[in-house]
Amino acid sequence: MKTSGALLMLLMAVLGLAACTSQDAAVVKQSEGVQQPAAVAQHPAAVEQKRQPQVSPLRRKVLPLLEKKNYRQAVELMNGRYHDGLEKEYIQAINGLLEVGDDAFSLGDFENAAQTYKGVLNAYPVEPSLRERISHNPKKIRTCMETCVDRMMEQGLEEYRRGRLKSAIRKWKVLLTISPGDEGAKKAIETATVQLQALQNLKNK
Repeated sequence: MKTSGALLMLLMAVLGLAACTSQDAAVVKQSEGVQQPAAVAQHPAAVEQKRQPQVSPLRRKVLPLLEKKNYRQAVELMNGRYHDGLEKEYIQAINGLLEVGDDAFSLGDFENAAQTYKGVLNAYPVEPSLRERISHNPKKIRTCMETCVDRMMEQGLEEYRRGRLKSAIRKWKVLLTISPGDEGAKKAIETATVQLQALQNLKNK
């Protein structure tokens, strides 16, 4: 009896284990049959945004200045040199600044023209491929700037002859900011300053 009872219990245990194994297999099979949700499709605008090249912060600041034709500030913002990704904007700013200088020159505003030409020379590209795209070569720009300096010297002398010593001194001082080594302007300033001081001393007596 004991033997048959033990066999009966063993048989029941085997049947229970088989049932559990069948249930597990069914669960696995069912889970394999369920399709996983597909990846959410991205919005076309988001995809297009990813494809577009990123605009650098510097370019984002330079573009509005170019639209307003504020070429001088655009060049200064780029620190007077070419930056990767800003080739077109850099050339546009330099050529635009040259146009400003040429316009001032044609109007007889030699002070503004000279300062503009000097700014262009300081920012003139060193890359040959970029230099070819600038409207004036450095030699021409220097010639224009030297002409402006000569005209400014003459304007100062004209003011001096009319007795406008302060105006003459101011023009010559501006000239020296463009051409610091101009000895003629230095001597003219010294002479006019002495005469101006003498006139002020006479007024104070």
